Amino acid sequence: MQSVLPAPEKAGLNISALHWAGFLGIAVLVLVTSGIGLPSVLVVALGVTGMATLVLSWLGIGRLAAGLPERRLYWIAASWCAPLLVARPLFSGDINSYLAQGLIAAKGFDTYLVGPAEALGADSPVTLAVSHYWRDTPAPYGPAFVALARSVAHIAGDDFVPTVLLHRLLGLAGIALMAWALPRLARRVGVSPSIALWLALLNPLVLWHVVAGVHNDGLMVGLMVAGLELVLMGAAKAGAARPALIAAGVIAVSAAANIKIVAVAGLLFVGVDLFRRATPAGRVAVALGLPAGFAAVTVAISLGSGLGFGWVRVLSGVSGQVHSWMAPTNELGFLVGGVGKIFGADLTDGAIKVFSLIGAILGLAVGARLLWLTYREKLHPLYGAGLTFAAMLVLGPVVQPWYLLWTVALLAVSLTTDRGRWILAAISAVFGVLLPPANGGAVSLALGYLIAVVLIGGTLFFLKRKGLLPEIRFRKSRT
Repeated sequence: MQSVLPAPEKAGLNISALHWAGFLGIAVLVLVTSGIGLPSVLVVALGVTGMATLVLSWLGIGRLAAGLPERRLYWIAASWCAPLLVARPLFSGDINSYLAQGLIAAKGFDTYLVGPAEALGADSPVTLAVSHYWRDTPAPYGPAFVALARSVAHIAGDDFVPTVLLHRLLGLAGIALMAWALPRLARRVGVSPSIALWLALLNPLVLWHVVAGVHNDGLMVGLMVAGLELVLMGAAKAGAARPALIAAGVIAVSAAANIKIVAVAGLLFVGVDLFRRATPAGRVAVALGLPAGFAAVTVAISLGSGLGFGWVRVLSGVSGQVHSWMAPTNELGFLVGGVGKIFGADLTDGAIKVFSLIGAILGLAVGARLLWLTYREKLHPLYGAGLTFAAMLVLGPVVQPWYLLWTVALLAVSLTTDRGRWILAAISAVFGVLLPPANGGAVSLALGYLIAVVLIGGTLFFLKRKGLLPEIRFRKSRT
């Protein structure tokens, strides 16, 4: 396909300009959401303008990413993260649930049996800060994360600010693991490490939902990709496997799955690839060793943390209690429910359950097919795992913008065509401006987004007329 590239002699200038334009966009977002008293429509308008500025800057850097040194991309990532470290939690109130779950565990209650209202009191300020959807529900996360949240609660108590900062440190640990693993995984597939870093590490969704939004997906993804790299590193040379590295990788991926169980998909695909390449005796070791390793880590975390195995019981139910409007299966249910209302029938809940079941069956079928193709060497295991995560998003009952990071991290290191990368970048860009930076009524949100479109469009038009936008030329991409 065609890729758009600036003239080489202007590349350095363009990167600096895009870097600092993105930084400015983030700074604007942090400032207008800091509680300085702006009307909600202006918070939305200016916040979305800042978000869009970052997204456009990121896309612009993508045109030049293949030629950038990795350390330059690390510097950009660090400077973009810095302002968000002092921002209010944005785009989601999940950090309030993390605080509540940590306190529940710290008080000795079973977080997999009781919710914040029962354990902390319905009138507790901590409970009232939790979304009403989750006040009576147990923790939906694995024991590795609940144990970390409990440790944060022991340190910070119910103080919100240090809780946010400590959870952000956990997110930064995940980002650091991504920064280490992504270029190494990319080299294994023959993908430019710099492109992988641009597409995954600098992705706006990492900034918005791991750093600003304080979601535990950052730590989960970081542990997963680091673990996969360790497993592949340990099995890299035929006949010269390094069991210690493989074991360390299994531990890391298993720990990720003990935050969110979906991470186990990565281990499945790498395990199938190891099984395919092994000798008959080696296949027995892989078939028994990887599941045994995962089980051992899970038992150690569950019992060692004192949290037990209650999390297994709640895996299928808690998240699905809220009908996510982004999930395609739910959209079909809403459509059937809307038609039913015309005829006086309430079909929404039943239709969503049916479509969710169909999605689960199709998802299992897709995952099995991708595993088979990986075994037959039709797909790289990282690519197969990335596609499986994509199938989870399309067919699953709950979809959030930060869930896209599951598939972005693996496809960024395994997509070998410009077309595939830019499709993924375009999807990330759309999700990168989908959630507003502040709550407000429908009128405020609509007007705020409209003002942001006018501001961004007018700025781009002015820069184009003044000749300040980078000149571009076209060339055919061979990858």
